[in-house]
Amino acid sequence: MPPYSLTPLQQAILDAVRQYPGRFSRSGLAKMLVGAKSWQDTSFPEYGRFSQHRRKDVGYQVEVMLQQGQLQLDGRDCLIPVVSADDG
Repeated sequence: MPPYSLTPLQQAILDAVRQYPGRFSRSGLAKMLVGAKSWQDTSFPEYGRFSQHRRKDVGYQVEVMLQQGQLQLDGRDCLIPVVSADDG
């Protein structure tokens, strides 16, 4: 899916996964983006950027992007970007 067809939330999810590959679980990324109090590391510039969203809604978008092949999981169930033939 071309980047221009992503919502701002989906683009932020994709950007965060590209910038921090293997750093977030699905729920961890949602917690960080909405600024959940249970998320301990507030040093990410993206922390709380989507505080107007519910964590459940962000998590749903992550699941959609996984199913559509825009994201994938590594062996530890952490999010990593999809590498396409165009990337390398």
